[in-house]
Amino acid sequence: MPLLIDNRTSLGVFEPTAFSLFMRSKGDKQNTLDRAMRSIQLLFEMLDTEGIDLLARAKVNELLTLGEIETLVERCRFLRTELLKADAAAQPANVTALRPSLKKGRAVARKPAMVVGDTTVQRLYYITAYLDWFSDYVYLLRLPSNREEFRVVSVKVVNAIKSRIPKSSAYKKRKGLTNPQEQRLLAVIATSSSENPWSNPFVRNRNCIVIRLMLAIGVRKGELLGLKIDDIDFRENTVRVIRHPDDPEDQRLRQPQTKTASRILPIAPDLAEALKKYLVVRNSISKARKTPFVFVSGQGNPLALNSIDALFSSLRKAIPELAGTHAHLLRHTWNDRFSELVEGTISEDEEKQLRNYLMGWSDQSRMAENYTARYVEKRARSLLLKLQDSTFGGAI
Repeated sequence: MPLLIDNRTSLGVFEPTAFSLFMRSKGDKQNTLDRAMRSIQLLFEMLDTEGIDLLARAKVNELLTLGEIETLVERCRFLRTELLKADAAAQPANVTALRPSLKKGRAVARKPAMVVGDTTVQRLYYITAYLDWFSDYVYLLRLPSNREEFRVVSVKVVNAIKSRIPKSSAYKKRKGLTNPQEQRLLAVIATSSSENPWSNPFVRNRNCIVIRLMLAIGVRKGELLGLKIDDIDFRENTVRVIRHPDDPEDQRLRQPQTKTASRILPIAPDLAEALKKYLVVRNSISKARKTPFVFVSGQGNPLALNSIDALFSSLRKAIPELAGTHAHLLRHTWNDRFSELVEGTISEDEEKQLRNYLMGWSDQSRMAENYTARYVEKRARSLLLKLQDSTFGGAI
């Protein structure tokens, strides 16, 4: 379980730890807690540099000023490692920057790089969640001298931060591979392909199955690496995706997590046969026979999460056309293909129900909106062209 540690005492910081336990009690997983703690770390570094004690502030019915909110929001736009370098360079040679910040007049030696994607959004989301929780925490402790005044102040602070959270642009949503890109990927990873970037026969075959399986059933990399041999039923040709929280059989430092609901998914006969042949070779590795997990390294150790990242990294370097390919993109690709398959054949409600089951989402989930960007764009363009054709009759 991730903890926020005070470097001066080497002890966990109490309130963030209590918040982390609160998140865990709701069912949030390790990776979510890790993202939350890293976001709250930015908040506490800013507080430390500015000399702010939130508990002391709460006693006098205060939390953050508008200027401090602006500093916090601005800090969340930059890579933390870059901020460390920039602030360290801005310090006198005999001073160590233990708690750098984005204070005005500092971090001017070099311009730090900004974060990409929705990282700023994510950071501010967790920070506002923490401040919201913290406000309830001190309120129930009866710490503020005037609790109702503090309640008004804390709500305004949280809302002020929320109003400054950047809006995610629709066109920036992740899109799956196009059909030609998908076919190119499958051609490259074939074990007989001369373009296959992996020379070791075992690794070449394993990676081929990893990618084919991710495209076939749309699982996350954590779900894939959590698969155990007992989760595969070759009589029915099914794969069981199941949660193994705090699995005592998993000795990996970062245990792969199954974020979604457990489910049983069918696999095509040819993929099942390839998986069966892979397991025969896998089981010839003595160390591999000691672990229940399906996918292992050439030495027989359960495959780590960063090994999947390295797999796609080597693929991107070898094949320029696949430069944007990564593990989670295959989940988006699966959703696009599913949309194309069922279009016009079933009702929207049935499509949603089936997709939510296959992806492991709840019946009421709206996650599909985040995974069908390419299909929606393609469909919208097609309908717009039909509209123009009906309007102008092919003549303008």
